[in-house]
Amino acid sequence: MNEIEKLQKQIKKLYEVLEANRDLSSTLNLTLVLERLLEKAREVIEAEASSLMLLDEEKQELYFHTVLGEKSEQLKKIRLKLGEGISGWVALNKQPVLVEDCSKDPRFYKKADQTSGFQTRSMICVPLLFRKRVLGTIQVLNKTNQRNFNEEDLKIFQIMADQAAIAIENARLHTLATIDEATGLYRKEYFLMRLKDEYQRFLNTGNPVSVLMIDIDHFKKVNTEYGHLGGDIALKELAKVILNVINETREDDIAGRYGGEEFCVLLPNTNEKRSFEIAETIRQRIQNHSFDIEGRLAKITISIGIASLAFHKSFIHDYEDLIKLADEALYICKDRGRNCSAIYEKN
Repeated sequence: MNEIEKLQKQIKKLYEVLEANRDLSSTLNLTLVLERLLEKAREVIEAEASSLMLLDEEKQELYFHTVLGEKSEQLKKIRLKLGEGISGWVALNKQPVLVEDCSKDPRFYKKADQTSGFQTRSMICVPLLFRKRVLGTIQVLNKTNQRNFNEEDLKIFQIMADQAAIAIENARLHTLATIDEATGLYRKEYFLMRLKDEYQRFLNTGNPVSVLMIDIDHFKKVNTEYGHLGGDIALKELAKVILNVINETREDDIAGRYGGEEFCVLLPNTNEKRSFEIAETIRQRIQNHSFDIEGRLAKITISIGIASLAFHKSFIHDYEDLIKLADEALYICKDRGRNCSAIYEKN
């Protein structure tokens, strides 16, 4: 390869790094951010595999957060203490390393290969640092076509790691500001902000949007029988079931905790018929779920009120009207004996 070809290849890699940086700043979804990063890192560095470990600050251990490739779930069970393995050494010393032959490096942690069935020949491992605080490490394994990693690979990978650390911290701060700690759902304020955005999108494009308001049937009985701690456990488990349903196939939907035992779901690009189907899926999933409250199994049912643009547009003059109509639809559910879903209809 002549000098011009080398320069062209370097320029191409720099463009790919810039593209990766743009991807990292395009979303606050941490899982998506890290998956995109690892895909791009493997492509740019021309590596066979890539993975990222985050630091559990309380236990001072590293764990695999994102792994691309087979047997990733088994790897996620592995934890390394600071100083253990090459990644542990990198995190402890806050220094990147390029290891040309892992079999000859005494720091190499063999259990990861034994678990995954992957054979690590060489590795670049870089610390994820944000204002000198260690967030974790990121590593690429085995240069393709039996080649060796070089210092240029290390420099480019370091740039990507620095951008990744910023993205991880931004995602973490976003989570702290927007997520209800008790349930893992979005806070009411963030939910309303997103609803306002979708309402404006409807005004501009006519794309439908629906809202589900979810109320636990006779929740006071749950608190009476299991105590307030048991009630909190039930709320958290119920929130998990709701999240599982909307995450199965619908990436744009969001679920929030509106207050107390009342939850809400925002369904962009969804008409009233489809929103009713989703509501029924959530309701039936809850009805069939056994809630484990400190060793005791409990059954809980919910009622769901539904409002939808453009189906209800003649009743809606502001984004908050969607909430009001969905809330009023809950009274229809109560009149029908609860444990059902209802689309708002004018009396």
